[in-house]
Amino acid sequence: MFKSFSNSKKLIFLCWLAYSCSYIGKLSYSANMLPIGEAFGVSNAECGAVASFFFFVYGAGQIVNGILCKKYNIKYVIFGALAVAATMNVLVTVVPSFGLIKYIWLINGAAMSFLWTSLIRLISEAVPSADMPFATVTMGTTVATGTFIVYALSAVFAATLGYRATFITAAALMLIVAFVWLFSFDSIVTPLKAERAIELPDTSSAKKSGFTVKGYLPAFIGVVFVFCISNNFVKDGLTSWTPKILSSLYSTPDWLSILLTLLLAGLAVFGAFVAVRLQRATKSFILSCVILFTLGLGLIASVVLLINTPLIPVTITCFAITSCLMAAVNNIVTSMIPLALKDRMNSGATAGIINGFCYLGSTASTYGLGLIVDNSSWLTVFYVLMGVCGCAVTVGGIYLVASLICSKRKKPIG
Repeated sequence: MFKSFSNSKKLIFLCWLAYSCSYIGKLSYSANMLPIGEAFGVSNAECGAVASFFFFVYGAGQIVNGILCKKYNIKYVIFGALAVAATMNVLVTVVPSFGLIKYIWLINGAAMSFLWTSLIRLISEAVPSADMPFATVTMGTTVATGTFIVYALSAVFAATLGYRATFITAAALMLIVAFVWLFSFDSIVTPLKAERAIELPDTSSAKKSGFTVKGYLPAFIGVVFVFCISNNFVKDGLTSWTPKILSSLYSTPDWLSILLTLLLAGLAVFGAFVAVRLQRATKSFILSCVILFTLGLGLIASVVLLINTPLIPVTITCFAITSCLMAAVNNIVTSMIPLALKDRMNSGATAGIINGFCYLGSTASTYGLGLIVDNSSWLTVFYVLMGVCGCAVTVGGIYLVASLICSKRKKPIG
């Protein structure tokens, strides 16, 4: 069946496979913070600091690699990144003290930072314009897919073999995909790039899908940066801390807390489709994100109202839908926008810089929320999440109002 696919579809699938699998090795720690923290007897802030180490170097690496990615040999860079990440996952299982984990995870973050920018650059250079909307939607499902798999594995292993089995499995999967990438790359990419070289310019598919950016680019990018930070603060905050929230508030066992968190990842898979549908309806990246953040704000407020009640299913549902909404925002800012700007900016650099700002939010949320709950309560955490969503809505709303005023004066800003 795979042989019947066009080279374009094969490349998109190969990129999807590489990045989805990388997320298993990227979130293997976050998915197991609860049992790891209990095994080493460390605080929430200390647990969150490890993930923050990862996110900091990963975000910084995204920016650097985005700028330099045109100089890389993508075939070997992706293979090497997956191989190093697999090695770091194995090392976590044999480390003698908790203090060493953050340095291992820092190296993991550095290796992972090569992936997204290189893959987006490859797609922008090799995939025909007609298949670009398909590539955007497909790559938009990678984060949710990888997250779902790693939390599923973690739930099973937390109840059976222990958290170390998750890291070993993640390492094995990444190595398998690394070799699939290495031995499939030339046969798919070489003929595809030759086809793309003679392709006539065609922007109709992009226009039809609404994946375009108009107006004053600096103002647009500035608002996108705010969305990036806000989105990952909420998204990774929920992904990392939901098992701990459920364990603390409802006394659920570790394996059940992780299993219930699967609902977040499962529903987040649909985020890419929500993003595409909403973008086609609004024809505005900014308006789409404002709508999504507003809905997320309302759902987190609902959790605050229910925090003293035993309604676990309602709380989980609110978290899951919020996760889906943040996945949709993530798809817009990290996939749609870089590919929409490919004729105006280097897509790899754009993706890297945007993703770098995303992980500023991740860095702040994993350590910051752990520190907050150590010194206050989960209620305070929810208020902070609401404030972050409200900030994004406010900034986006100001942009939209300014854009409307300027458009009436025939000076559009985005």
